[in-house]
Amino acid sequence: MGKIVVIGSSNTDMVITSAKMPLPGETVMGNEFDVIAGGKGANQAVAAARAGGDVSFIAKVGNDDFGKKAIEGYKKDNIDTKNIFIDEKKSTGVAVIIVDETTAQNSIVVAPGSNANLSVNDIQKVKQVILEADILLVQLEIPIETVQAAFKIANKNGVKTILNPAPAQQLSDELLNLVDIITPNETETQLLIGIDPTNENDIRDAAKKLLGKVKEAVLITLGSKGVYYLSKNGDEGFVPAIKVDAVDTTAAGDVFNGYFATGLANGNSFEEAIGFANKAAAISVTQKGAQPSIPKKSDFKIN
Repeated sequence: MGKIVVIGSSNTDMVITSAKMPLPGETVMGNEFDVIAGGKGANQAVAAARAGGDVSFIAKVGNDDFGKKAIEGYKKDNIDTKNIFIDEKKSTGVAVIIVDETTAQNSIVVAPGSNANLSVNDIQKVKQVILEADILLVQLEIPIETVQAAFKIANKNGVKTILNPAPAQQLSDELLNLVDIITPNETETQLLIGIDPTNENDIRDAAKKLLGKVKEAVLITLGSKGVYYLSKNGDEGFVPAIKVDAVDTTAAGDVFNGYFATGLANGNSFEEAIGFANKAAAISVTQKGAQPSIPKKSDFKIN
């Protein structure tokens, strides 16, 4: 079993379902309200663990009930939490999520809290954990300089790096050059390289252009259209999504990334790991919430 280190955010999600998304200045009456463990880093760590991975999570939470409860939850998923820092100055990050009951789409506002204080110095303190990993998986809900510091450590020591460039933002070539595999969605792809991957030709062109900036491969996640992958060894192709009746798409991308990382760490090919991840993401959108929706490997048949 490969060792996966996830570095990223830990949030508490406050989720409201609504029959209508509010317009600017508009108040609408929502329906159900839930408080759920979330954060892109945490979601991906939980997904990797439930996929059967050996996972360590590096993050920073506040010295509050949200942070303590989050750590308790990670332990239940057999995630190594010894490298989660406690911030005495900032509260645990919070996300407010509105889910459209009709389309299952969501809008999210994040207050990063302690996530914004996960520093380069913190990463240096856990350097040995990164060095012992087979795969390092990181997202962008923590400071960019922290992401870059982690990737520099991994690069110098042969640890395969995966960047899920979410939330969408522009990134320097210096950072992208440290990335082995990048996994943007359509919006993130357009922001990174200026091509909107709306048709097959544009998808291939976008992947080719982005591949010139990273070390090994590009995976563009296309929602219900599946995933396109392109590797510098010449492998490429579309892997279809699994059609389901979606209820809540909140953590689908995180589920995909966590499962994909575990698939690679356990020796699967790109196409096998993507198929493995697509199955998990499809299951996740049929249930509400971020981490509660993440399936376990035992929840579905895997070849």
